[in-house]
Amino acid sequence: MTLDLAQLRSVQHFAQAFKAKNVPLHVLVCNAAAFALPWSLTKDGLETTFQVNHLGHFYLVQLLQDVLCRSAPARVVVVSSESHRFTDINDSSKNLDFSRLSPSKNDYWAMLAYNRSKLCNILFSNELHRRLSPRGVTSNAVHPGNMMYSSLHRHWWVYTLLFTLARPFTKSMTRKALLLVPLLIDAHSGNDGSVSVPESLILPAKFKHKDIVYESE
Repeated sequence: MTLDLAQLRSVQHFAQAFKAKNVPLHVLVCNAAAFALPWSLTKDGLETTFQVNHLGHFYLVQLLQDVLCRSAPARVVVVSSESHRFTDINDSSKNLDFSRLSPSKNDYWAMLAYNRSKLCNILFSNELHRRLSPRGVTSNAVHPGNMMYSSLHRHWWVYTLLFTLARPFTKSMTRKALLLVPLLIDAHSGNDGSVSVPESLILPAKFKHKDIVYESE
């Protein structure tokens, strides 16, 4: 089965193919990410970082929501980032600014686009938990730590250099992956829609980032 998050039609076809298998879905990990991309639009006309990191995952979960609910207990784990704190998606009037989610080329900055997509991940995970937890489907967002051993840096040589220099001072990919394990297999872990960050620091689902409320009140 092939899934290309940069094409919403591919996401739709993947969901249809999975449903055709008629198997339960107890765990869904939204893990794909794009980082430091030059500005580009997907075939759907959206900025690539936003679509790959957030919208593609969002659409996939929506298409598989009925399967998750029928498979309950089930859980969704969204791999986000601590860098979500260093951005905003509201305008000066504190209203959601959609142009910040999928900016034009002149308004694009790769790092900011990544941070905004990770903020969308958190907002999505917490709202999903609020809506589906009564039906036995939990959702949690996790920050796995700085991914110096991954290939996220491949799109710009500056990040490649920085990631390489920082590697001796960071944890291995295996160590970071272990953070996901309790959320995937422990029946008592992640039932509160929390956000997990390195060293098991847990943040509650209802917290504010500037004037954004992460869970509807």
